[in-house]
Amino acid sequence: MKNRFSSRELFDLRNNIPVDMLIRDHLQIPSKIRDGFFRFLCPICNEFQTSVNPKINLARCFRCEKNFNTIDLVMAVRGCGFKDSVLFLKTLNIPQKVSAEALEAVVAGIGRPMP
Repeated sequence: MKNRFSSRELFDLRNNIPVDMLIRDHLQIPSKIRDGFFRFLCPICNEFQTSVNPKINLARCFRCEKNFNTIDLVMAVRGCGFKDSVLFLKTLNIPQKVSAEALEAVVAGIGRPMP
């Protein structure tokens, strides 16, 4: 088993797994839409004074002033360490955003004849 994860793997897990989908579907944290914002029960202080910013894929609790990325959320909810959180996220079949490499390949192919 790996002792280290590449920075690319960690970047993809933190940024390409939608944090709201992780909260709602995989961690099953109580959540709701209030005032047009996705709110969830903070795993630290158990308050609904939270919000998710889909543009930067982070969650925040305004009560305990904690920011969460996907790895942080798994650690807090499941009570496991960093390595186990990363391994858990790697097992999920979550539709991910397009990776930077895939996007670059598409852009590079624009205007070129198809083989």
